[in-house]
Amino acid sequence: MLRRIVALIALSLGLWPATASAHTTTDVVAVAVGDEAVVRLQPTHGCGDSPTIEVRIRAPFEGAVAGTVEGWSATAEPDGSGNTVLAWTGGSLPADQVGSFPIEFVVPGTPGDLLLFPAVQRCENGEELAWISGDPAAEYPAPRLLVLRPGEPPAATIDDVAPDAPGRDQLVAIVDVDAPTTTTATPPPTTAAPAATDAPATAPSTPATTQAPVATSAVTTEPPASAPTSEPNLVATDDTVDTDDTDSDSGSTLVVVALVVAAVAVVAGAVVVVRRRTPPAS
Repeated sequence: MLRRIVALIALSLGLWPATASAHTTTDVVAVAVGDEAVVRLQPTHGCGDSPTIEVRIRAPFEGAVAGTVEGWSATAEPDGSGNTVLAWTGGSLPADQVGSFPIEFVVPGTPGDLLLFPAVQRCENGEELAWISGDPAAEYPAPRLLVLRPGEPPAATIDDVAPDAPGRDQLVAIVDVDAPTTTTATPPPTTAAPAATDAPATAPSTPATTQAPVATSAVTTEPPASAPTSEPNLVATDDTVDTDDTDSDSGSTLVVVALVVAAVAVVAGAVVVVRRRTPPAS
């Protein structure tokens, strides 16, 4: 069985705190998902001295019903984008009187969702007051309602909302009226700033720190190699190839020397023999 909640969200021409305090026993900013609710939007005055003759409100879900207001014609139509446009026309609300335009619905969504009700109030003199700002502190804020967890009591003010309630901070945050649960104007700047600051700082520092030691190591290794270390490097490089060639060259050299010595010995012997056989000249 659904509980019926009577919830009032005031359209106060910048007098939201005063209006809320005047209706502390009934005004609510949050209701539980699945509850059957009546949200009464209350323009507190007209455009200067001009009376209000039309009120239009966009509920961010389908199935909302425009409640009856004596002397006014109420309509509710889907806009084809998942919203319901509610309108009250044909009546006249004196500029010095507070109006009450009820919207009846079963609270949709999931806990943490923020329901915004952008509204436009048109006066007899042709002026309009557009309650469509996503900033709750603006002069004409769009009325908002936070969806609570099932069974939780309605909250008259943000102080009555449990500290751990999902989406609680959205009641005071600047939000995108067209996508209140996915975009907030307050978090993005806070998140983007550190991201923009940290990313560049980290990116350049890491390569610089990494490159420095690498460059230093390379330079430190090469100087020793220019004089004393070059020999070990060459030995290390030519050990396998040059050892065999050196042995071969040594062996060839010994053979050549031996042959030369033998040839010299033969020639010397022949010279001695020739001298012995030749008689001395008289």
